[in-house]
Amino acid sequence: MSSVNPSLFWAIVSILIALTAGTLVRIVALRGAHRDLVQSRLASLKTWWVLAILLTLAIVAGKIGVAVMLAVAAVASLREFMRLVGHENIGSSTAAVVFLLVPLYYLSALFGDHKLLLQASPVACVVALGGLRSLLGLSPGYMRTTASLIWGLLLFVVCLSYVLFLFDVPITLEPQVGRVGWVLYLVLLTETNDIMQAVTGRRFGKTKITPRVSPNKSLEGLLGGILSTVLLAVISAPWLTTLTEARSLLAGMLISLASGLMISLFGFLGDINMSAIKRDAGVKDGSTLLPGQGGMIDRIDSLTFTAPVFYYFVRFVMDASHE
Repeated sequence: MSSVNPSLFWAIVSILIALTAGTLVRIVALRGAHRDLVQSRLASLKTWWVLAILLTLAIVAGKIGVAVMLAVAAVASLREFMRLVGHENIGSSTAAVVFLLVPLYYLSALFGDHKLLLQASPVACVVALGGLRSLLGLSPGYMRTTASLIWGLLLFVVCLSYVLFLFDVPITLEPQVGRVGWVLYLVLLTETNDIMQAVTGRRFGKTKITPRVSPNKSLEGLLGGILSTVLLAVISAPWLTTLTEARSLLAGMLISLASGLMISLFGFLGDINMSAIKRDAGVKDGSTLLPGQGGMIDRIDSLTFTAPVFYYFVRFVMDASHE
């Protein structure tokens, strides 16, 4: 661990300690619960630990490690998404091109101009898939399937890749933990929001927000997620980011609070967006890839919305501070 930034090391240790505490609380709370519920919750805990370890390895590896992690998540998500759309209407040639676009995109993100990449990606998706599927000939549900694949690429590849582009945010001072702190901050707040919305919603949820899309989502759960995420944002922003750097205490707290509020609200929207997709396909989970949590799309749903929004929030704050 000698090559790891000491501040980053302690940030990771703190997160693992918090996860350990949460695990112990969950185990105690499950005493006396129904066997099926216990098995489901324990499976979810094991999955959280696996994901935490994989995230730690990616964070320590830096930008390339994060890129690999995102590319794997994108491929897994697209695989699940294509099942929802319908394999029989896609075809093996189209599926192969879709999967091939993922490593090409991330190689371009690592070694090319990410601003140009973001500008060109929507057009490239339309031209590549529209042209390919036209050449292959009409198939049942051509328009719906082609549009769905373009939507999937934008959501699971382009939107998710904004996590990686946080490494390239123009800043004058680096966070204590290094540029990877921006990534850690976003992922930590997004996942905390997911967990706390679910926990408080199960305990106090009465007022349904989207009963037809996601019946378990409640106003109480949303508020619980907002309060928890905002509090964590104010505490961790000075450590993991430079949002508070060279600002008064009040200004720094307000910017941190705003980032936490934004991540919480857009995380909620990302969650119900994926719920709408799954409900339209008639399934509850994307797959059984992550025991106790569903599929990859169930885990990264919030991040597909919070990543691009947070990136542009940071760009706005940094650009404003330089004027």
